[in-house]
Amino acid sequence: MGLSPVLEPPSPSFSSSLAVPFVTAESELKASSLHTRKAQLHDAHAIHQLIDSFTHDHTLLHRSHADICENIQTFTIVETGSGQFIGCAALHVYGPHLAEVRSIAVHPDAKRHGAGSLLVHALLDQAEAAGIRSVCLFTRVTAFFDHFNFRVVEHQALRDKVLKDCVRCSRRNACDEIAMAVGELPAPHDLPSGRFHPRHHADLVQLLL
Repeated sequence: MGLSPVLEPPSPSFSSSLAVPFVTAESELKASSLHTRKAQLHDAHAIHQLIDSFTHDHTLLHRSHADICENIQTFTIVETGSGQFIGCAALHVYGPHLAEVRSIAVHPDAKRHGAGSLLVHALLDQAEAAGIRSVCLFTRVTAFFDHFNFRVVEHQALRDKVLKDCVRCSRRNACDEIAMAVGELPAPHDLPSGRFHPRHHADLVQLLL
């Protein structure tokens, strides 16, 4: 269903022409040498390239360069000690009741070095600092997020997310992503108005808005 988080993905099947240039020493990829920081406008090109490289198979929804620039304040990046960009993630805030982990990706050549974990921790810290009660995401990779106390929840509990993105998603009637959340789920009075009646068929969820 669109904005599926990608943490330290397997070797990519996309064309090498789409891959983000990446050359760094193995020693720089040790967890102790990696750090996160809030993205700045000059990071937008690298963020756009990385996200775009995961859109060919709908792992991530396409985000234009203009959209990334407009929402650059929502992004956090992870980089090496020498400042080389290796991954990104965004925290979209719906309100004090809910935020969403979006557009999370790590360069394939930098996988399994802790970059994904650093990004998730950074976003959860940001949400906690802002007083946000729940953080959600839609994913096909639930095992990774179990380590951060995310739990599987019903899609309809995250109606802000569904009404925002799913209405434009090509897979809205055959969603194969799993909704997860950490913290206190939104109360009924926090939810936006709108018709929402998911129907479950095996592992697919039909979202009728």
